Amino acid sequence: MNFMRQKFTLLLTLLLLSTSIFADWKLSQKTKQAGSDVGMITTTYHKGVRTRTEMKMDLDPETQKMMQQMGGMGGMMPEMPITIQQCDLKQDVFLSEMNKQFYIDYYDWSSLPPAKLARRGNQKITVKGTMTIDNWIEDSGKRQKMFGLDARWLKFTTTMETSADACDPSPPIKMEQEGWFVKLSLDAETCPTDRPTAKGGCIPKVIYKRIAYPGVMITGTTKTYQSGKLLGTSQIETIDLSKATLDQALFDVPKDPWVEVESMEALTKKRRNIDTTAKTVFGDGGKAQKTIAIDFFSGSANKIDQEAARNYISSKASAAGLSGYLITSSADLAGGRFANVIGVEIKKIKESGAAKIGGLFGKITGNSDGAKAGTSTANIIVTLYASDGKTVVASSPATAEVKGSSDDAVRAAIDQVIGALLAKAK
Repeated sequence: MNFMRQKFTLLLTLLLLSTSIFADWKLSQKTKQAGSDVGMITTTYHKGVRTRTEMKMDLDPETQKMMQQMGGMGGMMPEMPITIQQCDLKQDVFLSEMNKQFYIDYYDWSSLPPAKLARRGNQKITVKGTMTIDNWIEDSGKRQKMFGLDARWLKFTTTMETSADACDPSPPIKMEQEGWFVKLSLDAETCPTDRPTAKGGCIPKVIYKRIAYPGVMITGTTKTYQSGKLLGTSQIETIDLSKATLDQALFDVPKDPWVEVESMEALTKKRRNIDTTAKTVFGDGGKAQKTIAIDFFSGSANKIDQEAARNYISSKASAAGLSGYLITSSADLAGGRFANVIGVEIKKIKESGAAKIGGLFGKITGNSDGAKAGTSTANIIVTLYASDGKTVVASSPATAEVKGSSDDAVRAAIDQVIGALLAKAK
């Protein structure tokens, strides 16, 4: 399923991000499934080689009335992050208006400082099999003026097919767009699209048969097929198209009070109410609990599943009668909002070849015992800080050697010292 999402992401990139812009423009379009009154309004802003995309649900009057009676969306609808594609900086920025947070996804993570890379965990990529992409244009010859532009009636088809030996083979997909298309950009100024389509795991080699860019569809239909079977039909109409000069700030990384987070998961996760007095928060049953922050790991943290390890510490905090909060950015620690902060430095990780093979076998077969085929060693330092996140309250080194993966070794080392450190936080 993850690879299927990657395929659709790449497909949408081919359809929407054709070329760079020779002038500012703003385009608002409504898309809905055939026969449905509920749709999506997408507003796209272009300036130079930067693109900003905002999306929101378009509800029928009856549904809107119901939501108003419930006091807005009632928390039922997830927020759709705003996307800013900064091709000149080779990065995409995702914004959460609700949380005033942003996440930066770099086209090339290998060029980043080690401290930032460590927060992403192990991102090894294995290439296996192929994915063949083909797209072409059929021109009907029909022409007319739309929004003052020359419009052509075209049929734009894109197909994607994976080989049988790919890591995650899936049925062939075909998408057909048919309608009125206009050119809003210069063919001579292209925006680079040679970014990675995945940040880790197993992916196929991508082969392009043909590449065609029809422009932007102003009105028409999109049909999606899987293995030759029609999955759905959507209709698109343009609400507004303007060429007014746009504010550069729309395309930049936002400034204070916005804060940066380290993953899309953190961005889309609704922020909890955190105790700003650094004393207590109320847990289940009204029982007062101290809240401790669990910082990002340092050292050789890119060799382990850091998020899983931080969640493991949080579970230990809960068992000790504390509330463990996984910070989403270093800005969370400002102002001493937490009673204490826990940090972990990964000094050394050693994993035998047998453990690596066993871990891979376990992933393929779903048998976690496969990871026990070898030995792994972890040398770490766990530190409990005061509310400022800098003053050391207590610090303990730990070394563990286990039959299993490096993640198993880190958890075993944490087990050696976490109890005594959490006791000092109570």
